[in-house]
This record gives sequence, C-alpha cells and structure tokens, in this order.
Amino acid sequence: MKNKLTGKPLIWLVFASALVGISIDVHNKMADSGFFEALSTFKFFTLQSNLLVLIFAGLTILGGKKSTKNVMQFSLGPITSYIVLTGVVYLVILEPIYELYGMERFASVLLHYVTPPLMLLYWVFNEKRRYTFAEFPKWLVYPVLFMVWGIARAVFAEDYLYPFFDAGQYGYFIAFYLLLVALGFSSMVMIFIFVNNFYMTPYTLKKGK
Repeated sequence: MKNKLTGKPLIWLVFASALVGISIDVHNKMADSGFFEALSTFKFFTLQSNLLVLIFAGLTILGGKKSTKNVMQFSLGPITSYIVLTGVVYLVILEPIYELYGMERFASVLLHYVTPPLMLLYWVFNEKRRYTFAEFPKWLVYPVLFMVWGIARAVFAEDYLYPFFDAGQYGYFIAFYLLLVALGFSSMVMIFIFVNNFYMTPYTLKKGK
C-alpha cells in the first residue's frame, strides 16, 4: 500500500508541480519581455533545479531502457539535494527581499515550496542505493560551476543572477553571502549522504551494486 502511494502517484505530483511552476514562470516573463527574455529565466538556479526535477520525473514515469533507469538511480540523490537547497536558500535569503504577487507568487510557491518537499518525500521512500562519502565532490560539481558562472556574469556582464552576486551594492559583504551559499551547498550534500547512510531504513533502502 505504501509503495502504491509513494511511487507513481507521488512522482506524478512532482512532475505536475515542476511543470506548472516552470510554465507559469516562463509565461509571466514572456508576457512582460518577449520569448527570448522568457528563455533567459533558465539562467537561475531555481529554474534549472526544477527543470532537472521535471526531466527526472518525466523519465521515471515513462520508464524505458535499463541504461536510462541506471542513470536515474544515480541521479536521484543529487537532484533532490539541489531542489531542496533551492527551497531553503529562497526561504532564508531571498524571500525577505522579494515581493511577488498574483501568478508570479503562485509560480514561486510551486517552484520553492511545493516541488522541493514533494521531491524530498519521493527520495525518502524510493531511494534504493547506499551513497558513499566519496560521491561528495561529484555532487558539488554542478553547484560549484553555477557559482563560478554567476560570479563571471556579475564581473564581466554586470548581470546579477541574485542580489548576493552584486558587489557594487553589497561591497565586501558579497564574500560573506557567497560563503554562506557555498556552505549551504556543501552542507546539503553532506546531510543527504549522512541521512542515507545512517537513517534510511532497510525497508526503503537496498545496498546498491
């Protein structure tokens, strides 16, 4: 009974939440600034992490070849850590400084407060693999590349993905904010690996090959 409730139905909810949230956000940008500007919304970590979740959920629903399933098996943990971090960073750092209304607010709620916990629940009940602490640097590759890319855009194009990239406004405090984000990335990955190794029950977890 538990598998029936936490398997396909839950991943369908994840898929729907990510799809609707992304679609509304892109539509809002398109209405304001046009098609190409709407596509540029994918430069943000929120949209990227939700897109990864959407792709994961879609491939999981469709099933497919064994090779695809193997890739999905090893990507569940990292993708879940990224989308949960999306919600946490938004709640702690960005929510207090952003004022959103109407459909923009609705899209934000889906992307930051609905999809992350749904994906986390799916991970809790459907992860079947033991992680190793040696995976830690691999999980960090994408977040580190995003940080480097964000800093490069700020320095060379004066395009600030998030306020904590804006050295002109925050001065030396930008180093503090970036340090917090880096610690957030690292801590989230370590928490997932730690919980997987010491708290995931034998009923939901089988040692990976």
